[in-house]
Amino acid sequence: MAAPVIRHLPDIGITMISRWVFNCYVVHDGGDGRPFVVDLGLPSQVPLVADALRSTGAELADLGAAVATHGHLDHVGGLPGLCEAHGTDVLLPRTIEDMLAGRMALRSPGPRQVAQILPVLADQPTDLAALRELQPLQGEIGYDGRAIRFDLVPAAWLGDDDHLPGRPDWRVLHAPGHTDDSTCLYHEPSRTLLSGDSVLTLDGRAWFNPEYVDARRSAATETRLRDLPVEHLLPGHGRAVTGPDVMDRAWSFADRPPGTSKLRALAHVLTNHAGRHQH
Repeated sequence: MAAPVIRHLPDIGITMISRWVFNCYVVHDGGDGRPFVVDLGLPSQVPLVADALRSTGAELADLGAAVATHGHLDHVGGLPGLCEAHGTDVLLPRTIEDMLAGRMALRSPGPRQVAQILPVLADQPTDLAALRELQPLQGEIGYDGRAIRFDLVPAAWLGDDDHLPGRPDWRVLHAPGHTDDSTCLYHEPSRTLLSGDSVLTLDGRAWFNPEYVDARRSAATETRLRDLPVEHLLPGHGRAVTGPDVMDRAWSFADRPPGTSKLRALAHVLTNHAGRHQH
């Protein structure tokens, strides 16, 4: 198992916790004096979140909320364990409520769409154990194109232009395209965008996600987010990108940036892994 990558961003008071491309974020002070966590996708990230909190004298029980940017398993898989142990308030996009009620069809990117982001998978240290960790959670929480399950009762459903409860500087932006429930969290004072899967990063540049269920909505989301002043982009997949020109340099969801060499490297890793497990 590869070591997790922990990146502290003291300028904005956030810790980024990555296992392969599965990123979650600890916001150490949401504005109410309490920390919250975003996109806790893996159970193994829970103790890493605890470590990050201890660095500021806090504990898991001090978490004010656990927020998911959308309902895919790799963004919610760690929530049941956290909530069972600590009763943490969960905040989910309101569109998930519509999916659960049958008012909105379940749509999730298919294999051809997922293949578009393979270069992103090669841009962070490969950790196949993180991928295997998700497999037994399939069907237990989250949704795909066929089924949805959320046994957790959220403390609040988050709609477009809402503010996180008790945290007025953090604004919720409905950003559909990758999925219908995709959202971002924007912190205007620090010009920070927690972009979920609406914007990925590759080779130090932002990339509006080419893995989508709806091209029209992806285009509208791209137009909206490009207008934001962003200096800190914290994606669901990829490395954090900072600078005054984050959105100016961003690739469009329709672009296919160069990533051939990284893709070959990833294929080599996966082939070797498959070969070892054939015996």
